[in-house]
Amino acid sequence: MDGTVRIWDVFRSKKCVQVLHHDGAVKDIQWNHNRNNILSGGYDKIVKLTDIESGTVIQKFPHSQIVTALRCHPLQSNVFVSGMIKDGIQSWDIRTNKLIKESKKFWGSVNDLEFFPDGNNILTCSDYVVRNAADKNIVVWDFDSLTAISNQIYQEAFSCTALRIHPFNNYFIAQSNANYIAIFGMNKPWKLDKRKRFEGHLVNGYPIRCNFSPESDYIVSGDSNGGIYFYEWSSSKVIKKIENAHQGICTDACWHPVLNGIVASCGWDGNVLIWG
Repeated sequence: MDGTVRIWDVFRSKKCVQVLHHDGAVKDIQWNHNRNNILSGGYDKIVKLTDIESGTVIQKFPHSQIVTALRCHPLQSNVFVSGMIKDGIQSWDIRTNKLIKESKKFWGSVNDLEFFPDGNNILTCSDYVVRNAADKNIVVWDFDSLTAISNQIYQEAFSCTALRIHPFNNYFIAQSNANYIAIFGMNKPWKLDKRKRFEGHLVNGYPIRCNFSPESDYIVSGDSNGGIYFYEWSSSKVIKKIENAHQGICTDACWHPVLNGIVASCGWDGNVLIWG
């Protein structure tokens, strides 16, 4: 919220080693493919590509609206996609610093987006809810043309705050404001699994995220009461919960990408906590 991106040395000095700056609150951050640079965007309507060692801004990508979500293409290291609070989604070429495609035919603000593993399609969720239905809340897009393939995926009367694709199985999950994590198939027509869901935590309209463990056996989620919830993928049961981990809302929790027993969490109390 203070317009900074902070890089931390977690296991050695445990100090902030680099501070990057925006002229407004930062909504999303993504490491690039080589992990030396960071893409960041937010309320200043600019996506910045920054070298984390020197703190030098390599490139700037101006947008027409507030940037709410960023994702790098899984196969093309020079391409990323951005979502905005209005005006939909855009794809950019880092090499030329030019806009490739854009789609303004979007419903609501982009809450989150994910690439399919093959990079041919994009998955988005928004805050769009109308007439007790959210049939345009989760949308699958063709990446090359940025045209909507399907917007009839999640038809509950609740918006979704986060999307995550299972690394090994043919599923993706969505954090729903109905206070559960929904499961969908990755193949057309991307059906909702009505027999299985992950529930126990509370979302209550807050931008709460969820993530898979490195081995994809577990899911971790934040909670509007400040807790952290751990679910087993196979049984969908709560296997552990840390109550009052944060003072206020716990907005995100994620595993270390290599060390399976390490989890980081953050919340509205301004703290990043490391759990082991």
